[in-house]
Amino acid sequence: MPRRKRNDTPGTIHHVIQRGNNRNYIYENTRDKKEFLSLLSTALTTHDALLLQYALMDNHYHLLIKVGSVPLSSIIWFLNRTYSLYYNSRYNRTGTIYGDRYKSYLVTETHKLFSIIRYIVQNPVKAGLAATPSAYRWSGHTEVCTGNTYIIARTTLLSLFSPDPSLALQRYIQCTEHEKWTPQVGFATIIDKREETRERLSCLLDRTLARRNLEELRAMVVSGAKSPLSRELRNQFVHAAVTDGHALRDIASFLHVSHETVRRISKQDG
Repeated sequence: MPRRKRNDTPGTIHHVIQRGNNRNYIYENTRDKKEFLSLLSTALTTHDALLLQYALMDNHYHLLIKVGSVPLSSIIWFLNRTYSLYYNSRYNRTGTIYGDRYKSYLVTETHKLFSIIRYIVQNPVKAGLAATPSAYRWSGHTEVCTGNTYIIARTTLLSLFSPDPSLALQRYIQCTEHEKWTPQVGFATIIDKREETRERLSCLLDRTLARRNLEELRAMVVSGAKSPLSRELRNQFVHAAVTDGHALRDIASFLHVSHETVRRISKQDG
């Protein structure tokens, strides 16, 4: 049977799994894992790719990679080849250390993407290698949580959860650590409804201003300023927010104006 052609469209995200030959160890100690991460860093830099999450187990690894202009196959070929050369030289052996061709899964749906991120982060816990995700040294979880990044494209990863950095980190932690999180429940058990509403309104305002290249006027619009331009932008935003299904009281609170002001604007022609 011919091999399935991999989708290497720039910007796509892939979950990569590579196991050791006969499920043998591919890392013997800390030095091996450090060397692997160094080679992985080089592979990402030289092949125009971003690492969103990873976990190094003893006999396999998980990578969540966002590819750029270079195909995923080239990245993994470079990584596996250079690490195999290192491993064979260090342990005076020959031959492949990997069991088969790596497996990769194109991730296109948001709920599946969150599930895979959780799966990778939780993998060491499920395997009994750590009590919590944060206690495991050989994944990208601590990098994301602390902001002390080495190899993870933290900003890109968190932007998948929310455009607001603090909310994005909160959601990421909930997705990866909260025991009751599932794709079906999502963040509903954790995110306050009011906070969710403000985030949606914030994103809507950003889009409204971006369409006119007026992002720098954001503070003026949400401060209740009464200049002609701020009124015009506020009116436009109110109509967009009402169309999006937001309650008038929520829009008024977000814009720091009265409920009556928003009601009056909503009655005007958009």
